[in-house]
Amino acid sequence: MTGSRRDWRRLVADEFSALHGARSDKRMSLAEAVRRFVRPGMRINPVSLHARPVAALHELIRCFRGREAGFEFVSSSLSGNHLQLVGAGLLRRAITSFAGEGYPTPGPSPVIARALASGDFELENATMLTISLRLLAGALGLPFLPTRSIAGSDLARELGDAGSWAQVDDPFGDGAAQGVVRACIPDLAFVHAWAADPSGNAVCFPPHQENVYGALAAREGVLLTVHRVVDIDFVRRHAQLVRIPAERVVAVCEAPYGSHPYGHHGVGLAGLRPHANDYPFMVEHRRAQESAQAYADWLERWVYGVDDHAGYLARLGSDRLEALEFLAGADTWQDELEHYGAQLDAVADRPATPSEQMIVQAARLVCERVGHEGYDVVLSGVGQAALAAWLAAHLGRARGLEFALASETGMYGHDPRPADPFLLNFRNLPTTTQLGDVVEMLGIAACGGTNRCLATLGAGQIDRAGNIDSSWNADGSFIVGSGGANDLASAAGELLVVAAQREATFRSRVDFVTCPGERVRHVVSNLGVYERREGELVLTAVFQSAGASAEDVVARVRARCGWGSDLRVAPELAWLAPAEADELTLLRLFDPERAYMGRPADPAT
Repeated sequence: MTGSRRDWRRLVADEFSALHGARSDKRMSLAEAVRRFVRPGMRINPVSLHARPVAALHELIRCFRGREAGFEFVSSSLSGNHLQLVGAGLLRRAITSFAGEGYPTPGPSPVIARALASGDFELENATMLTISLRLLAGALGLPFLPTRSIAGSDLARELGDAGSWAQVDDPFGDGAAQGVVRACIPDLAFVHAWAADPSGNAVCFPPHQENVYGALAAREGVLLTVHRVVDIDFVRRHAQLVRIPAERVVAVCEAPYGSHPYGHHGVGLAGLRPHANDYPFMVEHRRAQESAQAYADWLERWVYGVDDHAGYLARLGSDRLEALEFLAGADTWQDELEHYGAQLDAVADRPATPSEQMIVQAARLVCERVGHEGYDVVLSGVGQAALAAWLAAHLGRARGLEFALASETGMYGHDPRPADPFLLNFRNLPTTTQLGDVVEMLGIAACGGTNRCLATLGAGQIDRAGNIDSSWNADGSFIVGSGGANDLASAAGELLVVAAQREATFRSRVDFVTCPGERVRHVVSNLGVYERREGELVLTAVFQSAGASAEDVVARVRARCGWGSDLRVAPELAWLAPAEADELTLLRLFDPERAYMGRPADPAT
């Protein structure tokens, strides 16, 4: 040993008196980040957390205006601001579970329809859970992961042809076929987070939806935008919320409100104020999609017509942003409900509409099934299916029933607040008992091996076997896709479907089997209730509110059913009592604008 011996106490003082700082400074403007790290033809993953990388994608659109982009998109949802990539002509292909619009009600997007009709855009429709599993497999360095989803549907044929899904023999069981999904590895991921230090350690507040698996799998790393750049001490204080380490990040770009019009939840993060969804902006964007020219004008105003994200925020105005921060408050629903007071009072004495009867009867049936089968989780889709689950939670408490509400995007144990029926209403987040992601909610709570889950869903089409179509019409037009519906239909304990009684919806045979019908137990329409018996939907109950007699209602059901002449009617047909006043009042509190229930009929008509 050479040299003098160093006192260990002095070495401790020199080496351990302070924690290491940020290793590198990756801060740059969004324009520089896009120029440096994005190339035409990349497979990009705009990560769908509860916040989205809107500011980054706007810069991407500006940068590639008039250029051949040819990106392949992979993310759980191609909706809202993601549609702008399609409308701007940047995508040649998309791998997603939902391609359409989600607010105020789910439905097809004309932007998607026009792109598919042009022949320059291709869509691979999977499921919400399998998208996350494919990205997780990529992050784990595995060629594939097993899944309980897809088998038995027409999705299996399409995804099999695309090389994304297959069946293999189970090497550890009896050799039975096991579905697997192929790993998906993006080239570059885009993430918007609450905060990061200059190196890129990213603080991401849950719920996480598809989670950051794509970001961790991306070959070239993550282009990160943040509401605020912070020091490394802030990151250490919130290390439990860091989802992306600095080593995966190629650029850190400060972009306040960078997920607008989507909100950002983050209770307890010092100095960071949550902001709510900007619903009027979302509605304006959806209306603009109706024609190619209107959408071009919208892009010109909000994307091309500003120089950068600062210009976008200036166009929004500080008053609007401050209002969104106020609306993110957990108790502001009370003020909003008072705003709707006159509307609620005006319908207080009106009888239930057919839609309201349907939702109330569905909620009653949820309680009945929970009590009979012992389900402890009710996971709902959006719209009327969600309202039925929410109302059931209140009715169940009065009956001594205990079950947790869950959503596919990562909320568990929430107690929905009035005034806003949107499934991702930020006021519901502080009421949860767990915030997770798609794998935890869909993969385990709702579809895991020990699940005791009842799922409530809507349906674009449903046939006499209970099969559901939310993907393709017979004329080749696209609806919206599976979302998480196929995952639930494949593995949840039981499905309850809520769908208005129309011949176009109740089909003898669906055009495309998005969801096999084996786990559908009941279907509730606005006239009656079906039960799946011996592989076929059988009418087992009708509503007293729907006609003068049970025979009259059955005749109306047959006239609005694609297999009406062959419809089986149970000999013990039930005659269901109308909605009660308290049930109606509770339901109307959840949806005072009647986005999902429709306008009440004029009592004079």
